[in-house]
Amino acid sequence: MLTGVVFGLIHLVNLDASLWGATAIAVEAGFMLAACYAATRNLWVPIGLHFGWNFAAGGIFSAVVSRNGESKGLLDATTSGPVLVTGGDFGPEGSLYTVGAGVALTVVFLWLAHRRGHIVPRRRRAAGAETPTTVSR
Repeated sequence: MLTGVVFGLIHLVNLDASLWGATAIAVEAGFMLAACYAATRNLWVPIGLHFGWNFAAGGIFSAVVSRNGESKGLLDATTSGPVLVTGGDFGPEGSLYTVGAGVALTVVFLWLAHRRGHIVPRRRRAAGAETPTTVSR
């Protein structure tokens, strides 16, 4: 979770960044990519997902990626509609739909990680158990 928050905060340095944009990035990329790593135990999968998203959004559809300015992709796509749907100036990553998809994928990856045994609950101390102390002589 900490890495997701840091990931979102790093995006606050982007051009015209906003708290909503940083929060959206933290949820849909930071948390989701961390959960993806937990599920696969392979760093290349979240790296590939991150690269694939950025390339598809900017390199193919000419969409703004994390408010890093206009992109010239293979297609000249335009978006219109309410900011909550389109993401506004921040780009598709600021859309409620993208955040919702990020939350859903995070849940799926966490479920998969749990199912594969990659998430192990912390052991609880037995009731009344003493912590080890140092014996002085």
